[in-house]
Amino acid sequence: MLNTENLIGTVLSDRYEVLDKIGTGGMATVYKAHDKVLDRDVAIKILRENFEGNSEIVENFIREARSSASLVHPNVVSVYDVCTYGEINYMVMELVDGITLKKYIKKNPRLPWQEACDYAIQIAQGIQAAHERNIIHRDIKPQNIIMAPGGVLKVTDFGIAKAMESDTSMAGGTATGSVHYISPEQARGGFTDFRSDIYSLGICLYEMLAGRVPFDGDSPVSVALMHIEEEPVNVKCVNIDVPADLAYVTMKAMSRDPAKRYQNMNELLEDLRAVLADEDLPSREAEKPVIASGKSPVTDNEAEHDVREKKPVGREDLSNRGRNNTRVKNKKKKSAKKKREDRNSVILALSTVAVIVLVAAGILLMLINPFSNSSVPNLAGLSLEEAAETAKRAGYRINDEIEYSLSDNVAENLVISQLPEAGTEADRSEPISLVISLGASNGGIPVPDVVNMDIDEAGQLIEAQTLLYKIVLEPSSKIAENLVIRQIPAPGTHLNSGDYVTLHMSTGADTDNFQRGVVTVPSIIGMYRDNAESTLGMYNLLIGTVTRKASNNPAGTIIMQSPAAGATVNENTTVTIVISSGKEDSTLASEYEDVVPPAEPSGVNTAEQTYTEPDVTVPNNPAAEPAAEPAAEEVPPGPGSTLYTVKIPDAANDTVMVEIIQDGVIVHNQLHQKTEGAVTIELQGAGSSSVQAYIDGAKVSDKTVTF
Repeated sequence: MLNTENLIGTVLSDRYEVLDKIGTGGMATVYKAHDKVLDRDVAIKILRENFEGNSEIVENFIREARSSASLVHPNVVSVYDVCTYGEINYMVMELVDGITLKKYIKKNPRLPWQEACDYAIQIAQGIQAAHERNIIHRDIKPQNIIMAPGGVLKVTDFGIAKAMESDTSMAGGTATGSVHYISPEQARGGFTDFRSDIYSLGICLYEMLAGRVPFDGDSPVSVALMHIEEEPVNVKCVNIDVPADLAYVTMKAMSRDPAKRYQNMNELLEDLRAVLADEDLPSREAEKPVIASGKSPVTDNEAEHDVREKKPVGREDLSNRGRNNTRVKNKKKKSAKKKREDRNSVILALSTVAVIVLVAAGILLMLINPFSNSSVPNLAGLSLEEAAETAKRAGYRINDEIEYSLSDNVAENLVISQLPEAGTEADRSEPISLVISLGASNGGIPVPDVVNMDIDEAGQLIEAQTLLYKIVLEPSSKIAENLVIRQIPAPGTHLNSGDYVTLHMSTGADTDNFQRGVVTVPSIIGMYRDNAESTLGMYNLLIGTVTRKASNNPAGTIIMQSPAAGATVNENTTVTIVISSGKEDSTLASEYEDVVPPAEPSGVNTAEQTYTEPDVTVPNNPAAEPAAEPAAEEVPPGPGSTLYTVKIPDAANDTVMVEIIQDGVIVHNQLHQKTEGAVTIELQGAGSSSVQAYIDGAKVSDKTVTF
């Protein structure tokens, strides 16, 4: 019998030539192979040798292949064939040149919410295609999502999926699936349906936004119990930049009670698409109470009055029918009808006059004072919907920009505070700004009171508590420039280490000078993106293109900026930044990853496609073709060194940031003028080195140089 762990060079079924091993999972080994009949590369998934004798596992493996073969969707890895070769069972699948979503998240923790939302939509579309064929995946996790070139995500490994018509519960009551992404009903070993996949997708979305899974523990059993017994921390508490609607979608998908989750994948897709389009969530629209339409109480009373008035007339006619002739009866009817018509005419005339008077009075009041002052209603403790309705009844409206804050005392989704404050006199044209509770963080660090402090002093005090902060600029005629007007969360609120405090800083009463002219670019190297945005905002500068790359700097910190610190630029200029993704992870597979393709997709980082490959010269390497002559005054390199030249592309900006990395260490990071044409530096080393060059954060060269 063939060794399933080493099939390289083997030709299966006289058709599939095995080229390389891609990865190994718990039940199967995956190889790259070439289909000699159709002349294309494919992936071969082979059931591991120790499972071949288990008839139930073999049947499930074959069932997986057959059910997966019916799925044809851009977001699902296609299954082409299922075969038996001797005692080996294997399936032939689409070969996706990419990395797993798990590995991508590890390199890029806390994805931008728009990117995470787009990925969740793609995954949901693939799962929906399976659900439409009554197939439940039961093991949705980032390790089973492959990122193809161009950022296209494909769901793979329906290894424990079963056709619903054959079985809808876990065999033998055993929970199957990855413990960090398993639904509570799977953890109990109970009944599972489409909503189990929705829960697991919610966990994946949470991880993309938060940079971590909601539940983690010392053992698989402890994690499974957390899914069953505990409520996850709201993702917005972990990452304050997540929009409230997206946080709502994420937490609803992760509801412990299946009845409170999205009931099908289409409902989840509609909400995710609404988040990206900045539209109202369809699920929340469906939850709003419906107010039945009907007659007003006044109209009903009037109708009842008419009935009471008409009723005696009818009774009198019936009682006197034998004594009155037809002429008398008709005369009485005409008389009664005439009275009612006269009365209705009078009422109509009076009503018309009253309406005209009221409209005229309203117009006159608006002309005199279109937005009169009034007492602001108290909205504290209300939900956003209740607050909006209460404000509307008082003639006010709610500010479209809602702030969210952790709170120890106010329940989630209720109003903590408002501006203008309740009871104050305020112009009705001024919207009411609200702060909505995210609930308690269950942290142990109280937020210091920094109101009226200088912004630098306030920042130091917050960082001393191992908290982070960001700054929101706000003009104020009462608070001096650079002082904190207010803070969110309120002083004393308990947070976890690394949580954010938002500081509203005064720019003074006159902001004209702040909003125009030229400024000097500050240094943001070493900062995290949130603090960098706040710092640049103080100079009326903006974050521009953002790329990530491996470095020895802490993950998430800025390692490059362009324009550089000290440069003089116009206000509203964008600053290009490069963020460290941490050290490059050379491990091809982790204990969680079932399939890890060897190459990163070309479409993952679009910034790397900005420039074409430039000419790179290593003068003392005879195999290299010179791209530029070194300047006459340059000293030839000594032993153990070499010159490395990077050409600045014609399409580059006038000023570019050139970074050169040798064996993971930054050896050059400076601004250069486009007119220089090329940048040449001397590298030191022995043997050979891996060298990468970046221009404005985009990789333009990746070479091995020889000394």
